[in-house]
Amino acid sequence: MDVSQNYGLTVLYQPNRISETSSGPLHTVFDLVAVHGLNGDALGTWTHTQSQTMWLRDILPTVLPTVRVMTYGYNASFKNFTAQQDIRSISAKMLTELVDLRKTEEEMRRPIVFVCHSLGGIIAKKALLLGVSGEQAKVQDAVYGVVFLATPHNGSNIATCGKIIANIVTACSPLNPAKRIIGALQKDSKVLLEITEDFVAKLSSLQLVSFFEMKMTNLGFYKTLIVEQDSAILHVPNEVVIGQNADHREIARFDSLHDRNLRPVLSRLDVFRLDIINHLHSIASSRSATEELGTISTPAVFEIPFPPCNTFQGREVLLNRMETFFHASPAPMSGQLTFAICGLGGSGKTQAALKYATRNRDKYQSGVFFVTASSEPSLVANISRICESLKLGNVSNKVSAFKAWLSRADNTDWLLIFDNADDLESIRIAQYFPDTSWGHVVVTSRDQGVIGNVTKDGAVLDRLGLEEAIAVLLQKAGYLSPSAEDYEEAKMIVELLGCLPLAVDQAGAYIRSRRKTLTSYLRLYKDRQNDVLQFKPRLGEYDNTVFTTWEINFEQVERDSKEASMLLFLFCFLDSSNISETMLDRACSPQKRWDRAGEMSELTPMDAGLNSDLIALVKDEVAFDDAIEKLLSFSLIHLDNDVNGLRNFSVHPLVQHCASQRFPSSLQDQWRLQAVLIVCHAFPRNNYLDPFYGDLGRSQLPHVLRIVKEYDRLAEPETCPTSVKYQLSSMLLAASRFSTTSWKREAIDRVKQLLQDSDDAYLKVCLAQRESSLLRMLGKRALSNKTLEEFIHSTVLPGYDQLLEGDARWNALRGELILSFAENLIENDALTIARLELLQWKPINPGSPSSVERIVLRGRNITWGKILKYQGDFQAAVEVLDAVLQESKIDSFYEGTGWRRVLLSNLADLYCELQRPADAQSLLEPEYRKMIDSRSQNISSGRRIQLTLAESYIRSGAYEKAEEILSSLATVYGTIDDPDSLAERGIFRVWASLARIAHVRGCWDEALLNWRKASSALQILGRPNHSHYGLVQHAMAHALAKLGRMHESSEAAAKAKDLLSSGEHRYWIVGFDSYWRDYIIEGKDQGLHAS
Repeated sequence: MDVSQNYGLTVLYQPNRISETSSGPLHTVFDLVAVHGLNGDALGTWTHTQSQTMWLRDILPTVLPTVRVMTYGYNASFKNFTAQQDIRSISAKMLTELVDLRKTEEEMRRPIVFVCHSLGGIIAKKALLLGVSGEQAKVQDAVYGVVFLATPHNGSNIATCGKIIANIVTACSPLNPAKRIIGALQKDSKVLLEITEDFVAKLSSLQLVSFFEMKMTNLGFYKTLIVEQDSAILHVPNEVVIGQNADHREIARFDSLHDRNLRPVLSRLDVFRLDIINHLHSIASSRSATEELGTISTPAVFEIPFPPCNTFQGREVLLNRMETFFHASPAPMSGQLTFAICGLGGSGKTQAALKYATRNRDKYQSGVFFVTASSEPSLVANISRICESLKLGNVSNKVSAFKAWLSRADNTDWLLIFDNADDLESIRIAQYFPDTSWGHVVVTSRDQGVIGNVTKDGAVLDRLGLEEAIAVLLQKAGYLSPSAEDYEEAKMIVELLGCLPLAVDQAGAYIRSRRKTLTSYLRLYKDRQNDVLQFKPRLGEYDNTVFTTWEINFEQVERDSKEASMLLFLFCFLDSSNISETMLDRACSPQKRWDRAGEMSELTPMDAGLNSDLIALVKDEVAFDDAIEKLLSFSLIHLDNDVNGLRNFSVHPLVQHCASQRFPSSLQDQWRLQAVLIVCHAFPRNNYLDPFYGDLGRSQLPHVLRIVKEYDRLAEPETCPTSVKYQLSSMLLAASRFSTTSWKREAIDRVKQLLQDSDDAYLKVCLAQRESSLLRMLGKRALSNKTLEEFIHSTVLPGYDQLLEGDARWNALRGELILSFAENLIENDALTIARLELLQWKPINPGSPSSVERIVLRGRNITWGKILKYQGDFQAAVEVLDAVLQESKIDSFYEGTGWRRVLLSNLADLYCELQRPADAQSLLEPEYRKMIDSRSQNISSGRRIQLTLAESYIRSGAYEKAEEILSSLATVYGTIDDPDSLAERGIFRVWASLARIAHVRGCWDEALLNWRKASSALQILGRPNHSHYGLVQHAMAHALAKLGRMHESSEAAAKAKDLLSSGEHRYWIVGFDSYWRDYIIEGKDQGLHAS
């Protein structure tokens, strides 16, 4: 594309309609002109490289429809930025084009806002400094504000300024090394320094916003901040300074409306818009109303008690939703429109309503009215004040008079806000709405029942977004130019405060008023949380502290509903989010466990130690719903629906803290223990007892992490009943199968501590089996074996002979240990010994094994089939595994389990080895679809299914399908922070499979690259001397030879020969150790469809 085609002004958006349903011209508030920088482009500078979103064109018009958007392009070569004449000509040309575009009287008076990236700010500043007259001078006078995006305003001297420009040259022209031009820059950048000095001297009333980059830009061999914070700031009184979590290139590009870095840019532009509108209103007050605002017979009343706080951030989704609701549907056909903003006290409901009112003030020509609705007297008093503003005279019934005024046909464009309408039972707020088919009503309330019952629509405010909360804290605390360290500490603070607007705002006030640093506040909050949360700024905008803002609600809940109070107290000790109705119901219902006979039995919640009143409440649907409704009426909890139509509840962390701190520690410990028991009883134990084991376990894991901490907070955890320790240990062993390796280690270490003085044989064997499995997954086979040694070769543990004799559950546990030991032997290539170990175990009654013993038998046969597969006896292995599959079909609980997926994967491996890829696909594809539906395809067993499915596609020549799966898996494996040996093996299989595809296609460069990645994966796996490494080296030698790199090929071939000449041939990885080995070593094309 010829970039010169974008030179000059290009109009990207022109406001052209009053609304979607009218055809008249839309009043344009200001003209926005975007100016790119060095080596930039009028379009490309502002276009996100991945999403191809050009935010000036694609996003800005939808957010600010009354702003005309333009971009200015010019020859942005490096020399133009270090030569006075070229900068002058570019700037003068921009002024001339603006003159040509702005022809009408209204356009010539219209304000201009520049948005400048990097050195584009130099062009804008120079344009304002040029000595011009006439129409160009009018353009200069019309400039209202400038938004600078990483513009280098200054350096400490010319050399420093030159270094900054050199960084920009390197960032924008990586092929042009900065070292060769640094000398010239130290001389010529004097031009840029002088422009900044002159600009600062002539600022006057210009509105300025300077954004600076907080991420280093990758320059190839190193990373650096291109324009550091100090240089990106003009250091003048009226300047707004904002840090962006972006590098020098990203700071001007945004991928979507939800890009966190876009929000502050849009926010500042919206501030410009509102300020300009307010200025026009002040001008209009001295002229006739029809001349400037032209539709109402009296000046519009704007009755709000105070403007939105100056730290207001975010809530764009809510504000956009309100604007769509109120202004997108054609009134009066839709009737009076009513909207509720609900949420927890301190969540910013009032501020959101005020923000909506101020930014949409120009749409309400009849007036904006704000009424405090916390009580009947305050309602009447506020309406009386409004009547006086409207000069309605000395009427006896002010409420009726105000409603009558709103009902007049010449007063249709009004906004009425009822704030703090929390007591909806005592105050029937709808009685104060005028009976009209026009007008807009906003109600703010803690009671979420207002939505749908009082108002037509509404939204429940959640906590602030992380970036918005950080911005509020830093601004309130007075950190106008935060460093990267300040940003990280602010992030930790707002996360502790749960991003609650009230808490974040008061934290900032605390830091500023008491001259604290972010570091000292963080320390103080952790040490003295209660004291800090009770702080109230002397001159603050809020009447309550964090601690007192909910106190009246807590008291009312206790007074009105014992059941709601009970639930709230329980919720205080669970994870703050995703408290599912499913988990609560499971906790208060009997759960399946294995008995000594090896059959399923039930453990009741009473036997598990749960509170009888709590059980009765959860199982009584009506009483439970009443309690939930009471908590929702104060927004003390938040409600979401889960995928099954059941409900999920969440509680803000500060509500949890404040509610729990109101009671003595003994009562706190009672409910802390109940929370522990709730999670222990509800958590699924395994696939066979709980058909939805995986989904349930993953969803409840956050609560497991929380109750472990709560157990530690018990006044005397060591004195807990043995039954509690037993349940906690049993649950942790089940939970140790989920999540990260570090969590699995922590869970097992926790169980060791809990069982330190225990003589429970069952749990100790379960612990040994789980620890052995984890150690094996981590590649620590010797330690894994050592863990099993004291259990393996005895039928029962010493001292338990009589107690455990004939115990089918115990026998099954011993069988599990033998399976673990056999897996270790397999890992050490001791296949024959492993097979003999497997034969040592049998059910107590082989002719009629118990249910739990039948499960172990299946596991034994799967392991047996794997041994046959590794030895190359594929047909015998198929017969063993197919028999297991057929037998498993009679048991519904076997569906969807991890073992079934392992079984399917192994059986499909064998079909591939036997040149039956279609059979493999028919086996795996239905399971793969189920996994995608349940979003479980990326767990360990799901990855295993995908690897084998990809192999079946390779075997049948469907390389594109295989590549799609393998590329997705490469991404998934790349997100695993602490991969175990199974994951590391999977990584090797991904790269080796991709390399094979490229290899048989003859794409030698790609093949070589992927073989090297496979080689690296083997090194990490700790198998540099394995036959797999030899096969990889052999394949690399082949690829290198095809590329003509014969010396490297010979070296790789020599390595391969040494590695492949020793050891018995095993078939560890499907295809790779069989038909790929034959193909690459012996040249046999085993259906590989080689090019």
